[in-house]
Amino acid sequence: MTGSPFVAATCIDIRRENWNVKTFRFRVANPDNGFDFEAGQYVTLGLEIGGETVYRCYTVSCAPENQGPGEFEITVKHSPGGLVSTWLHETLKAKAKVQVSRATGDFVLPDDRGEPLLFIAGGVGITPLMSMARHLHAQGKSADIQFLQFARTPGDILFRDELREMDASSNGIVPHLFASHSSDSDCQAGRLCTDLLDKIVPGWKSRTVLCCGPDSFMADMREAFVSSGGDPTRFHQESFNVPDSPPAHVVTNTGVSTVRLSESGFDVSCEPGKTVLEAVHASPHGVKIPNACRSGVCGTCKLRMLDGNVDMQHNGGITDEEVDEGYILTCCSVPLSNITIEY
Repeated sequence: MTGSPFVAATCIDIRRENWNVKTFRFRVANPDNGFDFEAGQYVTLGLEIGGETVYRCYTVSCAPENQGPGEFEITVKHSPGGLVSTWLHETLKAKAKVQVSRATGDFVLPDDRGEPLLFIAGGVGITPLMSMARHLHAQGKSADIQFLQFARTPGDILFRDELREMDASSNGIVPHLFASHSSDSDCQAGRLCTDLLDKIVPGWKSRTVLCCGPDSFMADMREAFVSSGGDPTRFHQESFNVPDSPPAHVVTNTGVSTVRLSESGFDVSCEPGKTVLEAVHASPHGVKIPNACRSGVCGTCKLRMLDGNVDMQHNGGITDEEVDEGYILTCCSVPLSNITIEY
């Protein structure tokens, strides 16, 4: 995928996972241009809803081995009142077109694939972990993964049959299913706590933990792990939630800066303290930069800066290598001089 950070994709299949979760499969228009992903990474979708383009990040829930060229899946919970999840569940049909970004994110498997791992999933936060499990299972290699999934009820458990098949294959992926309300034949009643972890996974404190779920769920798991003697550097989590407050900038440029858009041919004025994204969207030219979180988390608004300087206060949405290559996150970059961006 070259040029624009987004390409066209077509929805080719929709299947229901449980009462409020669906999986959507897409195929990019030109897979030969290099669309690929690593298990655990996410993409940003651009969706036309109500006459406007709306952007949201979703983890790829399938494994690279399980799809055809240029294909990927996302698994989405329907949140009542949620604009995008409601549109996906109620409006999106097979053959519909969307826009999709390159896959990105560093919540991926460790390099040592034989390392003892502890997967902790809360609700639909299972998606990146399921992608990893599917990837390892497809490779047919032995693993050492204790895979704990927590949900509200047994009916909320995701991928139950597939996890059971992984367990039966004896390749080392061992699922444990828990519901905070009631239980059934293979889903125990239980909530995340150290007593449960001690019982289900003896020696869990020495494993590398990969955790995904609601913020409070991940915070509780991290606290349990660290306070029990676990190495904080062995705890990894994924979240697309926006921080409570935007990044703070120290404004050293007190004059109006010019943001030049090299491909559009427009010059945009940027007031002191305003981000590149804010300036471009406030201009009369009608140019819009794709964005989602506006807090330096997701990386959707990433563009290359050709010259000039900015103060960029991000929250992990860009790598050091990308910064070295000249990229910035426009949502959290305040110009310190006149700048030119490739857009």
